[in-house]
Amino acid sequence: MRRTELLAAALCLLPLAGLAQQLGDGTAIHPDDDRRLGAFHAAAGDALLQAFAGGDPTDVAMLANILQGAPLPPDQALPLLAGEWACRTIKIGGLLPLTVYPPFRCRIGSDGSLEKLTGSQRTRGRIHRDGDRLVYLGVGFIAGDTPPPYADLPAFDPQASPQRTPQVAVVQMTGKTGGRVMFPAPHLESRFDILTLSR
Repeated sequence: MRRTELLAAALCLLPLAGLAQQLGDGTAIHPDDDRRLGAFHAAAGDALLQAFAGGDPTDVAMLANILQGAPLPPDQALPLLAGEWACRTIKIGGLLPLTVYPPFRCRIGSDGSLEKLTGSQRTRGRIHRDGDRLVYLGVGFIAGDTPPPYADLPAFDPQASPQRTPQVAVVQMTGKTGGRVMFPAPHLESRFDILTLSR
């Protein structure tokens, strides 16, 4: 094959290069999000050190309570997801040691779709099974915007308007009435985010 033909073949592959990796269920994931998943424990550890060192004591106590409870295996967790949830965003590390927001409304569909329905900062995406864990792939956006699906989202541009961010998280259910969606190394503001689920 001549050099020009090789170059043409390579260019044809470029649109697919951003979603080369896959989760355990075959869902494509952006390489940077796959990297952030791989750094989950490092991001959590760094953020928690900042939170416990400099967070408001009341907020630190709430964070400690949220992190209690062993996650259920996916087979037990998946049937508990669907329905309406009260959801609270907690931002850890980064610009501030710890920021706790008031509860908002979230909905999880029987197909694994997740959407934060209220508040200025929203997220929309889907929960997937990835081996022995559940992984959320979604898009962060501002209320009033209509973002594209995760698979169609371009690489993150901090100067873009409207601002849309690829989001990846580990989802853990601790029982019928509670769980947490944990975002390692989000693109904006913090080192680690948690979206709590309660009902």
